Amino acid sequence: MTDPHSPANHPASIMAEVMEEIDTARAFVARDDAFDSAQALRVALRRLRSGLTLFRPLLPPDHNKALLDDARWLSAEVTRLRDLYLLWQDTLTPARVALPDNTALQSLEVRALERINSERAALRELLEGERVVEMMARGRDMSDPEFWRPAAGSQEKLEALCHETLELRLNQALKHGETLKRLDSQARDSFRKSLRKLRATAEFTQVMFSSKKTKAFLKQLKKLLDSMVAARDASAVRDRLEDLMKDMDAASPEHHIANELIKAKEAGVGLDHKRLQKMWRATETLPLY
Repeated sequence: MTDPHSPANHPASIMAEVMEEIDTARAFVARDDAFDSAQALRVALRRLRSGLTLFRPLLPPDHNKALLDDARWLSAEVTRLRDLYLLWQDTLTPARVALPDNTALQSLEVRALERINSERAALRELLEGERVVEMMARGRDMSDPEFWRPAAGSQEKLEALCHETLELRLNQALKHGETLKRLDSQARDSFRKSLRKLRATAEFTQVMFSSKKTKAFLKQLKKLLDSMVAARDASAVRDRLEDLMKDMDAASPEHHIANELIKAKEAGVGLDHKRLQKMWRATETLPLY
């Protein structure tokens, strides 16, 4: 077992690494015009939110709440751009290759690219703005072990906190997974989010208290989440297309082809509920730690 009293395993060190990851991703977004940069920042911000939620009892309440609010706000901005990139890269580009002479599709792609350009410019401005600068400064406060409550230096209390949160996250996922066969797309997305929170908590726990059991659980959980990526992406593409459709005439060819792309994307998900159920059962029966 690792020793959380060492500087490398104190929550201050872990959250300092998270803030460095966000800084690196911010620079990536500033220089890159593709999906990977937005995705990197999205993942880093998700780790920040997960860490703040896990370590909430060990941080000043006002500080934690303000930083969590900012992280959620910025995550929403980043995700919107990330999903637009996804729409263009994984849906519009293949469709254009398949239908090179379809003028409605060409018009839709132009509209999507214009939105990407405007969202990217707005995000880059936000990343240099006062709110993000203050968020980063607040986040760096956590790199000082003295900023944390004394319990953060206790192996016993840290381990208890991690294990209690793991159990809580698992119970939340179990509630969503009870009716996996009957889940609609929205409920399935809630289930996936509960699994993602469980995975984040397990990853932080594994960093501080390395365990073969937690490692095996994470490996199986990753397989389950990977099998649900297509459904999540289809949902994101639908949301972004529906947003673009608000500015279209409902009777226009452009509106029609956007609807058809939504149907095709969702039909292509091909979720095997029996396989998902089997994978979930294999996951939930594994020990967490």
